[in-house]
Amino acid sequence: MPRFMAEKAHAAHEHVDERSTRRPLERLLALEGGCNFRDVGGYRTQSGATVRWGQVYRAGVLSYCTDADLRTLQQLGVRAICDLRRAEERRREPTDWPDPATHHLFWDDDEDAPTLRAFAARHAPDPAGMRAAMIDLYRALPDWMISRIAGLFGCLAAGNLPLVVHCAAGKDRTGIAVAVLLLTLGVPRATVLEDYLMTNEAGDFEQFLRSRRHSELGLAADHHPLLELPAEIRRVLLGAEPDYLEAALEQIDADYGSLENYLERAVGVDHTMRQRVRARLLG
Repeated sequence: MPRFMAEKAHAAHEHVDERSTRRPLERLLALEGGCNFRDVGGYRTQSGATVRWGQVYRAGVLSYCTDADLRTLQQLGVRAICDLRRAEERRREPTDWPDPATHHLFWDDDEDAPTLRAFAARHAPDPAGMRAAMIDLYRALPDWMISRIAGLFGCLAAGNLPLVVHCAAGKDRTGIAVAVLLLTLGVPRATVLEDYLMTNEAGDFEQFLRSRRHSELGLAADHHPLLELPAEIRRVLLGAEPDYLEAALEQIDADYGSLENYLERAVGVDHTMRQRVRARLLG
């Protein structure tokens, strides 16, 4: 059993797992070729329940795992992988997983799929402009991700667990999907934001990109690779900032009135399904 999983199993017997917020890097599964792979269990909800460890993992691209990584991942017993990336990203960097029986969920794209490249073209090529582009992207993602979030919740409600939800960096699309899930489970918004910001501690994206020259983490363009951008712009694009996730959640509220309405009216996740998901993931 991986070291961090053994620690989580022990922590599950404690009344309150204070370490889940005090020492965030204990959530991280250190993989030689992995990116931002971590457990989202252990969080306390407003009702006093706890999100179960070892049931939902969030991650970045899963194309560069070493043989040692694959042996470690095999031990997690993952039954489903929810790949939030666009079709072109999946073609360039196909997911490598050790168990052929694991179910892979992915979706086709429409012609209007939002991309950072498109939003960046509307702003000045400086840190302020790229931050505005990131916020634009986050505001657009909740509607684009409707079918993806529906698939994620359907998989969870059906008990296809453990599950990995991932995109390219495990930050933007994965960040929104996991935030929607944790909020639905009753995890306080401040804690959900802490989980999102943990990406800034969980990995060195620049090092990852430099060591895997073909990786783009969903951000690079053929004519302008990410690593050729100025350092101050790379920090904006690769970092997790509170305003980014808040922009997505605020857009959900503006468009639908509440997260519950978004799930019910747009995603198709009704009260019964939400209760099933809570029963699967809360202890």
